[in-house]
Amino acid sequence: MNARTAIMALPFVLACQSARTDAADSMPDLAALTGESYASIADATPMEIEADGRWWERFGDPLIDVLVEEAVERNLDLHIAAANVREAEARVRAARGARGPALDARMTARRGFNNVEPAGRVYATDLEPSLGVSWQADLFGQLAAAERAQAATLFATEADRDALEQSLIAAVVRQRVEISLAARRIALARDVIESRQSTLRVVEGRYSRGVRSTSAVDVHLARENLAGVESVVAPLERNLAQAYHALDVLLGRKPGATSQDASITAALPTAPAPPVGFPAQLLDRRPDLRASRFRAAATAADVDVRIADLYPDLVLSASGGWSASELGDLFHADTLFGNVLAELATTLFSSGRLEAEVDVARARLEAQSIAYAADILDAVREVEDALVAEQRLREQLAGVERQRDEARRAEDLAHERYRRGLENLLTVLETERRRANADDNLLLLQAEVWNARVDLHLALGGDWRALGDDGPLLRNDPR
Repeated sequence: MNARTAIMALPFVLACQSARTDAADSMPDLAALTGESYASIADATPMEIEADGRWWERFGDPLIDVLVEEAVERNLDLHIAAANVREAEARVRAARGARGPALDARMTARRGFNNVEPAGRVYATDLEPSLGVSWQADLFGQLAAAERAQAATLFATEADRDALEQSLIAAVVRQRVEISLAARRIALARDVIESRQSTLRVVEGRYSRGVRSTSAVDVHLARENLAGVESVVAPLERNLAQAYHALDVLLGRKPGATSQDASITAALPTAPAPPVGFPAQLLDRRPDLRASRFRAAATAADVDVRIADLYPDLVLSASGGWSASELGDLFHADTLFGNVLAELATTLFSSGRLEAEVDVARARLEAQSIAYAADILDAVREVEDALVAEQRLREQLAGVERQRDEARRAEDLAHERYRRGLENLLTVLETERRRANADDNLLLLQAEVWNARVDLHLALGGDWRALGDDGPLLRNDPR
């Protein structure tokens, strides 16, 4: 079965799941649905799935490890997600409890009177403690299906929490990248300011000495060149402050609490290039896909609940107790009473309401199944995009590094020729601008590479490690 056929058949597969199959196993395996292979760059290297890799450690930055640990512990959105999981767990316990017997106790005390001639008004007291037990026989699996639905909802809620945690970790890494980028761009701008101040001093010195090739226009151009760079620092500092505030919120801190120090603004080490192939089963780890799968399983169980509503309910109950007019007469054998009741109830006519609710549940299941198939396709696309992005960005990065090196050589040569009177100022200013732009573009591109790596980890649901077996590979090669 190829990937397209498997995905198109998914609604039928889900609808045919048994009502008595455990919710965690009622959905088909994700890797099987997505086919033999999907995404890679060029030739594939076999990979082994790592169950719960701490992918952020692959950046080789100890500060990221510290920030992630704090975010996972203190982030308020994660605390909300944990509360949602606890609520779902309680709902599972409630659904499980509905399948067992219920025991209740009751104490009734009545005081009344009758007018009896000729004695007049006669008062009487009745004391009646009793115990009752009831149990619904789950003849058609309604209660079992309801418990499965709640269990699948619990699994989906846990997967939502895991997905939120992964998104939180990615956001922390991205903010670390953003802070490092902003700080390094500020440092670069200040270096450029010093360079252009030096150029301005040379121009002003030549003009004051009356060098014929230097005019007042050259002085104004050099000053304009310097002012243009100085105006860049303020927005960069604003971006840096806002990046710190965003990181504080992710860490559960008051915005502005994180100090700006060298450790957090330091450049990130360059992450090694990823392998060129990944097994399709890596997608099984994605928590968002697990959540989608379990929501479809919960909807499948709800179909069974609605079908069971069409059939009778059998409730068995028994009660017993004592009845006496005086407290001291209670708990004697002659005051004991009891009864046993079997109640079979069904709806004979509902104007099609119950049948319509079955159709509603089935339509919802079909929609959930298609949504699950769409989520799979989106996941595969995200892997493809992340792999292509990282490879092309690295190629672009190599080109920008060459551009930066040539721009620096051109700038140095232009300055030397200008001092010797062999070059005009416009050429010097142009080479300065080109070198500054190349340096800035290089920083921006390095940040894009880091963010592309974060995208790849999220798309694959974690980390990876190489192995030597031959498994299904994710392929991006159109062949």
